Amino acid sequence: MSQLKKWQRLIAAAAVVLSGASVAAEKDDPNGRRRAMDEWYNEAYGKAYGKSKKGGPWSAAFRKHMNEAAAKERATYASLLPGTSSPILPAGEPSASLAATGTTWVNIGPTKANYMQNGSYSLNKTDTGRVRDIVIDPANPAIIYVAFSGGGVWKTTDGGTTWTPRSETLGSLSTGSLAMDPNNNNTLYLGLGDPFDGTGIGLVKSTDGGNTWFAPVYLGSATEIPDLIVAPGNSNIVLAATNAGLFRSVDAGATWSAISLSTGFAGAAYGWSVEWAGGTKFVAAIDADPLAASGTYQGQIWVSSDNGATWTRGTGVTASAGIERITLAAAPSNRNTVYALAADPSGGLADIFKSTNGGTTWTALGAGAKRYKNGNAEGRTVSTLFNGQGWYDHMLIVNPTNPNLVFFGGALHMAKTTDGGSTYYQVSNWLGQFSLPYVHADFHAAAYDASGKLYVGNDGGIFVSSDGGATFSDALNVGIASHLIYDIGISGANRNAVIAGLQDNGTRVRVSDTAVYNQEIGGDGFDCEIHPTNGSLMLGSLYYSRIQRSTDGGLNWVSACSGITECNNSSTAPFITRMAPGAADATGNTIYTHTNTKVYRSTNFGSSWTALGVSGLPAGIFLRNVAAAKSNANVIGTVASGGRVFLTSNGGAAWTQAAALPNNGLSLSDLAFDPTNANTLYVGSVAADGTKSHLWKSTDFGASWTVIESGLPAGVPVNTVTVDPGSNTTLYAATHLGVYRSTDAGASWTRFGAGMPLVNVTDVQILPDSSLVRAATYGRSVWELRP
Repeated sequence: MSQLKKWQRLIAAAAVVLSGASVAAEKDDPNGRRRAMDEWYNEAYGKAYGKSKKGGPWSAAFRKHMNEAAAKERATYASLLPGTSSPILPAGEPSASLAATGTTWVNIGPTKANYMQNGSYSLNKTDTGRVRDIVIDPANPAIIYVAFSGGGVWKTTDGGTTWTPRSETLGSLSTGSLAMDPNNNNTLYLGLGDPFDGTGIGLVKSTDGGNTWFAPVYLGSATEIPDLIVAPGNSNIVLAATNAGLFRSVDAGATWSAISLSTGFAGAAYGWSVEWAGGTKFVAAIDADPLAASGTYQGQIWVSSDNGATWTRGTGVTASAGIERITLAAAPSNRNTVYALAADPSGGLADIFKSTNGGTTWTALGAGAKRYKNGNAEGRTVSTLFNGQGWYDHMLIVNPTNPNLVFFGGALHMAKTTDGGSTYYQVSNWLGQFSLPYVHADFHAAAYDASGKLYVGNDGGIFVSSDGGATFSDALNVGIASHLIYDIGISGANRNAVIAGLQDNGTRVRVSDTAVYNQEIGGDGFDCEIHPTNGSLMLGSLYYSRIQRSTDGGLNWVSACSGITECNNSSTAPFITRMAPGAADATGNTIYTHTNTKVYRSTNFGSSWTALGVSGLPAGIFLRNVAAAKSNANVIGTVASGGRVFLTSNGGAAWTQAAALPNNGLSLSDLAFDPTNANTLYVGSVAADGTKSHLWKSTDFGASWTVIESGLPAGVPVNTVTVDPGSNTTLYAATHLGVYRSTDAGASWTRFGAGMPLVNVTDVQILPDSSLVRAATYGRSVWELRP
């Protein structure tokens, strides 16, 4: 974006403020996302959301299958995969656009933003993807490791000036926890799999600062490892909090044993947090009854005095509404002082608890009822901390030298107590309101370095304060490409242009040919498009079919839901909004979208929409995606619940169900037509089942289907399938392990391009002249193929 356009954007935002108008800022919706992902991978439409799905819809068997598939890819395509890093376009550095006819993938960001617009708010800040853990070398604060939800482990050795990814080929870039051996700073333990997203499983270890990792070790039936800790003074003792209980290793992580706890409930507890309380004493927080179908959860705290060999339950941890998730933090200057941040089953604040004897007994501080000393209209009492997301947002840390100074974070703000829990203050705000510094929403991690700097991690990356929380810097986010991207849009009218929809980091528009992407819409960003012949026309979207339109290259946006009766209705529209171009329209003005039960078409690029017919679509159907044929404007297809495909050859007046797909595991994800022959079409699936097929082809308009997976990683989900506009025999499959290409209409496949990690690719876009290929990833931002 030129300097003139930047000023135009800022002037427009200022005009809104001066006029007295207020445009509400958009928030993300972790509760909606959690259910949507369960529905997407497991087709749980219409069912009560299962609380056992904390870690997403992936079984242990499927996660292990993904690890095995990744190992095969490493063996087969070693020459195409990166080492510990991969090429990243420096933020702000233009690079001439090149036809994507070569073999190398280059990451083109986002790694920086000039501004982030959210409603009436505009911030000169940069963020990055969701952080799960922060580890700082105690001997050298310039060495920092950050584990991202979908972006793997990143490392800096110069205090954040430059960053390098360090886990590119593990098979899952989704992480749950990261721990450093305090007795050996080069030894790291990484728990694969975010507790809320991602298909990782197991624990991997590095003894060379993250340069290389050993093969994964599995901890019983655990599929998530939210916390890890190595015993100070004894590197052989490692403790892990998992969704299958607590585990202990006495041989530096080589083997693990489940810890027996008499919780009073059947089944394994969900371990959330484990903390060192000095000497050989440890404290652990668990949910003792995580599979309860109803009623309150049973949050408990347990204590060990023998390096985790045996445990007894702490007392005093109770709340009238029940307790679910608990996070622990001990005071480094007095390990007997331990704090516990607890959520209730509804996602609110249960209380903050304090122990002065290393976790044996606890006192409730009654924090929820206390008013912030600097409260505001958005949060007057501590009870507002979690904003209904206490299962998701947790951050707690005690100052290294002052056991009474405690920072804790939840959904929209971070707070502190300076007197051990008697009084409370807000420290940050998600929009920089109320004279508070901006720090992104949804807190997950925190760390201090040896100099006393405070680092916090959230859905927007890593932030640091050098003055005790009075101010925070976002500078460490610059250069990290770890955004979780749902979809991108490109256009032949402007080769440099990219629009991207990001998890909790809005809808972003690329600035010229750089890695700088400015946020133009807040909240969760989903499907997005750029007009094929007019680069100034763009479409973005939020949840529940909330489509927005820009006519000035993404600077300003208006609602574009006219005619979509289900728009912004969580009961009748899908959480993730999807759109598809009407390729048969040479003007580029035709676009399609869908709600739960019907398809919509716009012939003026989103200014207004008209519902197509529903004849032939059965009652109770849930549509999952839509596509239109290029060679015949009357041919449209949709994939739907129940593993079904529906097609129309009369513009949507009536639909016909296609034949059943062989070895169908349901959870269909995408549909694509051959650009020259509407009778030939392709369908993909994201079924979380390694025994099922994930890609099919029909050459007779759905009357019969053939599985076309030769050369694809077996049993791995396919997010999208794209036919090259200039070659109907060239296909691209966006899978959970990278991009694969077929040059024989799907008969065989090979991994496509060098340099891309084993990452979940969510979208592949190709220009109409086939000269440029770009890919979106859920954790490693946007990639472009270059010669």
